[in-house]
Amino acid sequence: MKEKGGGPAFLRWPWNALIYILLAIVLRIFAIPVILILMHIQRKNNPHGAAEGYCLSRTRKRAIWVLWSLLMLVIAAGLGMAFYTALGQDRTYWKTTDYVTLVVSGGGCVIMLLLGAYAGYSALRDTFFPAHSALAQSIRDQLPYPEEAPPVAELFAMVDGDLKAHGQWFDAVGIGQEWVLGDLVTRIDRIRGIFTVDKIRQHSTKTGVRTSRTLELVLIDSRWQRQATTFSKPQELKAAADCLALRVPEAARGTNDQYFDFWKMDESAQEDFERTFRQKQNLRATSQAQREVLRSGPQDMILKRRSGEVTSRVTASLVEETLDRCFDGEESGFELTPTRPIEAEGHTLCSLDCLIQTENEPEILLLLELASEPGKENLALAKTVDRREALAVLTAWLRREAPDLAGWDLRRLYTARQSARPQARQSHAKLSLVYASGAAENHTTFTQEDVQLAAEGIVDGTYQLVDLTHPVGYIWIRVTAGDKTDARCTVEATKPGGPELAFYTAKMPPREAAAWLTGYPHGQYLPGGKDWKRDKKSK
Repeated sequence: MKEKGGGPAFLRWPWNALIYILLAIVLRIFAIPVILILMHIQRKNNPHGAAEGYCLSRTRKRAIWVLWSLLMLVIAAGLGMAFYTALGQDRTYWKTTDYVTLVVSGGGCVIMLLLGAYAGYSALRDTFFPAHSALAQSIRDQLPYPEEAPPVAELFAMVDGDLKAHGQWFDAVGIGQEWVLGDLVTRIDRIRGIFTVDKIRQHSTKTGVRTSRTLELVLIDSRWQRQATTFSKPQELKAAADCLALRVPEAARGTNDQYFDFWKMDESAQEDFERTFRQKQNLRATSQAQREVLRSGPQDMILKRRSGEVTSRVTASLVEETLDRCFDGEESGFELTPTRPIEAEGHTLCSLDCLIQTENEPEILLLLELASEPGKENLALAKTVDRREALAVLTAWLRREAPDLAGWDLRRLYTARQSARPQARQSHAKLSLVYASGAAENHTTFTQEDVQLAAEGIVDGTYQLVDLTHPVGYIWIRVTAGDKTDARCTVEATKPGGPELAFYTAKMPPREAAAWLTGYPHGQYLPGGKDWKRDKKSK
């Protein structure tokens, strides 16, 4: 039996379950080895459930717990019969051991009955109603708004798509770029602790000494919840933990019972760890961005969106992301302008404009604007390309490399587009960032999103100081993070006071300071209240 894609298929759902049920009815207890052999063949043909989806396949495998449930119920029935028989006996000459037997059989019957009922219920629920399965719920709980989570098919598709594109498999655990699929699902950016459990236990029996080995991967997430997945091979367990450590190098590592101490940290220790985790994560992100900038070439390029937002921190990944947003209809186009024109084949190229045309099928129109001469009309070279070619041209443009101009048409730029271009003027906008490590950055072009990230950096400890001179008007605000003696931030800001600016200072918690940093330039806050102190300095 073959699938459309050419991959092997063997007893796909629900035919496998139907055959297992028929075998159990016909062969009864002797059907168990046959069913196990068939399940092994099915797993061999489809080791990670790629045909029906990794997540759905994982929930279907819970059907084996129905057999364990039946075994528990059989044991409960046996204990119940023993309890009923003992209860009907004459207890005149009973000894203490007889009463112990009565209590143990009765209590054991109740416990096994409850365990068997729950195991059977959860197995049937996960197998036949995956939307209500524990695995689906584990995905919902890690979304920003669990109550607004999409249907289970879309939930599983998020994880399946990540594993199909980027998945690495270690035993039965799949690790993608965003998700980890074990007994449950864990979002990688939520992982805070990665622990391996490898314990060997020995206990004596009448026939000798029995040895058992426990192999588990324990993950603790940002909600401080624990998820454990059992492994069968120690080398696979170590490889999975090492792979996750590469994904989240800031996460805590440990072995055996060390996870319990980490898991049981008090709230204050958790907050300290989270703060340190964020600082390390932001420093790593900054280093990666700097390396990408070096690979992309010198930063003499400005990206301007149709909304008017500009940024000079332009990378290949940012350009690709913006291009995808245009394809999704979130933006209509953008422009890449070098600080110095680019010479190519006798032309002086001033900017590269990327437009998305959606008359029929979405098309990309690239416009290379030529340097205009006084008294002459503005011209541009134009070419319609697909996404692959557009991305190649845009990436080369970041390196100040002009495309091959063969096949580009000369066009006149419309007056409306020319008038929409703002007149060049000197801007005094400035965003200065000082990291906790002492490193500093200065930006003369930035977006509101950049300011928002700077505000978040004050809260999580990434930045020691953020100094903002807003491009509109003469509005200045500076936020300096606190220290061990006083965790409050120092906020300095200007306020018009007659012919000169008045300077004010206040102390406030980090989150309040972050709100001032983002809201003050837009007039949402105004310094000078009772908590503010006026300074006699001038800027």
